[in-house]
Amino acid sequence: MSRHSQRRERLEPSVIGTVALAVVLLVVSGVFLAWGHVVDPTDDAAADPGGPELVDAAGTTSAAPADDAAAKQEQARQVAPQRIVLRDEVIKPVVEKKTKKKSKRSHEVSLPTSFRVSTFNVLGASHTASGGRHARFGPGVDRIRNVVQLLQGTGVSVAGLQEFQPPQYNVFRQTAPGWGVYPGAELGQAAMANSIVWRTDVWELVSAQTIPIPYFGGNPMPMPYVQLRNLQSGRTVWFFNTHNPADAHGPAQQYRNRATALEIDLAQRLSADGSPVVFTGDMNDREPYFCPMTMQTEMHAANGGSTGTPCAMPPGPTNVDWIMGNGTVSFENFHSDYGPLVQRTSDHHFVWADATIPADGSAQR
Repeated sequence: MSRHSQRRERLEPSVIGTVALAVVLLVVSGVFLAWGHVVDPTDDAAADPGGPELVDAAGTTSAAPADDAAAKQEQARQVAPQRIVLRDEVIKPVVEKKTKKKSKRSHEVSLPTSFRVSTFNVLGASHTASGGRHARFGPGVDRIRNVVQLLQGTGVSVAGLQEFQPPQYNVFRQTAPGWGVYPGAELGQAAMANSIVWRTDVWELVSAQTIPIPYFGGNPMPMPYVQLRNLQSGRTVWFFNTHNPADAHGPAQQYRNRATALEIDLAQRLSADGSPVVFTGDMNDREPYFCPMTMQTEMHAANGGSTGTPCAMPPGPTNVDWIMGNGTVSFENFHSDYGPLVQRTSDHHFVWADATIPADGSAQR
């Protein structure tokens, strides 16, 4: 073999190696150049059958559909806006338009409202003092503790009381600190006697007024009516409480008739704008109160009976203590309790019922 042929044989491997190395360097350079090159999303989707990644503001990803129309429909269904980005692009958070948040009260006002309501003549302390007409009962300051036990034990959240005298009021305030009272001591002893009480963790006072109602001898007595707002539902409800005169100081039917006429007018006025209305009280009448009230207003009794004409009394024995509501209010679970604890407390039944007012977005007045 000649020297030239030997030199050619020695050079060929080195040349081949050099060419191979150059090719490798070119390929690697192309990869790095391609990595930083801006790629059209449609081209990227065509090159990758799986499609480009969808990246949302939270940085989560999902594979986009290969079909472009389907991909657009899928994007339109997303709660948060999404867009296609490249791996080396800085992802900016998607700024969504903020909507004004509804207040808790305006939202909850559409909820139904349910509550337990009571009426109870607690037998005034003066009647059970030594020499009183009902001296067989214990002292009023002791009996009012029974009243608190009855109200709290049955889950009543609002009640109309009658014959609620100062000694009983003072003990009630001490033993039931979570209850609001109107008028209480605000308007004097005469008005205190027929106060409305409510649990302050269930209701808040919106407004409070009184109306003069004929009492003994036709003398006017301020009877309270309050508008309370239910803290859970936001619904406002009118509550009126009264004590129409008995015959204890002579025949009083004419005064009770006048009282009933005034209370009918009040029911009509409070109901005029669609507000829920609840009446409680010792009316000292049965049919002479029930029939005019239910025939001339939309009020109905918690223990049943008719509305409108003709008048039909509630089934079974009825007492002179009433709970009534207008057409917005429905009742169930009516109780007229004269069990052992009630018998030690008063000469009247402890009356209560469950009331429900349907949802109404326009209830807050």
